[in-house]
This record gives sequence, structure tokens and C-alpha cells, in this order.
Amino acid sequence: MTDRPQTRPLDRRAILGLSVSGLAALAGCGDANNAGEPSESGSDNTEEPNEPQTEEEPVRERNLDDETERSDASTLLNVRDTLDTDNPLFDPQSKTFTSDASAGIEAVPLRSAFTVVAFEHDGEDEFIVETDGSVGGLVVKSPDTAGAACFAADRGDYNFAVATEKNWSMTVGQPFAPPEEIRTPSVSASGDGHAVVGPIELAETTTFIGEHESDGGNFVVEVYNEDASGGTPDEVVFNQIGEFSGEARADPAGITWLEIEADGVWRLEIE
Repeated sequence: MTDRPQTRPLDRRAILGLSVSGLAALAGCGDANNAGEPSESGSDNTEEPNEPQTEEEPVRERNLDDETERSDASTLLNVRDTLDTDNPLFDPQSKTFTSDASAGIEAVPLRSAFTVVAFEHDGEDEFIVETDGSVGGLVVKSPDTAGAACFAADRGDYNFAVATEKNWSMTVGQPFAPPEEIRTPSVSASGDGHAVVGPIELAETTTFIGEHESDGGNFVVEVYNEDASGGTPDEVVFNQIGEFSGEARADPAGITWLEIEADGVWRLEIE
């Protein structure tokens, strides 16, 4: 692998700064006569998604003292692996939307926290999701038929626009992992394409070792605390173009998740 990879600045505004007018245009992509209303399922069917949040959001609590047992797994969990469990995305308020055409989703209430969008689709073109809200913009633009992306939401109601030509499903949630699922270094992760992996508890300067097999695509690894807000990650560990092998040190703290943007096979070691 190359010893001197290319780099370029990561402009988070380019990722999370599109206009609401662009969102509306995206929701109308494709044949308007074929666009259907997405169906919704959620872990909490009593919540009204169109009702704005006015009350103070409840505090999420768990016991993370030194005596609480953590996971002894040596690999990070792909957040998509939680979708078929009783607690998808480790969020009882998570919501799943499905449709067979480009569609808009209105007023999904989110707290100030790390937010995951896990997707699957049958299309041959890129799967694109935009959102508005206070940190609105592009969430997903991926050629993968299944994957996940994330952003650091501020509290409020968010509209989503999905652009694809085939059947799709999308689950939106804000992970708050139970202690027995939380990993600690040293751990590893691997995959092919876009992914969100974790959770891992970090308490000091951490070494990240990364590899990416690519013909010129992006390799971006970002770290998000579960309480992240404001639209940006806590740390950008790697931001490379093409084939890459190297390491970096960063200082994220707390219960964190990693978002990987890649166009090929990737591997991570966290020490």
C-alpha cells in the first residue's frame, strides 16, 4: 500500500449544509406519479411524529461505574446488526420507514444526540438521504445496497427526503447502548463500504490503525460521542483518498461510535 496517501480537507458543511429547497427538490426525484407515501413502524407506536417537542427531554441513564461489566468482545458491533433485535439501534424510540419510490418523511422528533440512519435498498444507483432541521444536509449518498450513516443532531423535528428508484427501508434512531454491549480497547473492526460501528468506551488518547483498499475513493473515519450534537463529529481520525495504510492518535472520551465512509474493503484497530 502507498506510503504517501493523498489527503484533502473535510468540509463538514458540504456534508451537512444543503438547503431546505434542495431537500424539497430531492423528495420529488423520479416520477411523481410513482412516488408513494412511506410506511412507518416504530418501537413506540404511541408517539405522534408530527407533534413538536415542547417538554424537556428526559435524561437517559445507565450505570457505568467501574464495577459494571462491559462486553469482552474483541470486535466492534456493526450497528445494522441490531436491526433484527428487540431493541433496534439500541433505541426504543427508533422508527423504520419503507417505500418503493423516492419519498419525503415529515417531522421525525430527535433529541440532541448522535443519530444513525441505517438503510437498505434494491436500486442500482446511489441511495441518497437528505434532512433539514438545525443541522440539515446530506446524510447518505452511497452506492451500497445496505449500510449506515450518522450525524450529531440538535433537538427538534427533522424532515427526511429519500431518493432511489426501488424498494427501500430506513431506520432512524439514537443509540444508547447497554453496558454489556460496550466494548473497550483493544478492539478491531472491518467491512466493505459505508458503516457505523461501536460502541466503545474511550477514556484517554487512543491509537487508530486503519487500512483501505481503493482505486481512488474516500476513506473517512469519524468518532461520535453518544451525546454529540451540533452537526459535527467529535474527532476526524482519517480523511484520505484512495489506498491507505496508517495510524493516527485522537482524544475522544466517553461512549463513542465510529462512522466509516469507504468505497472498498477497510480495517481498523483501536488500541
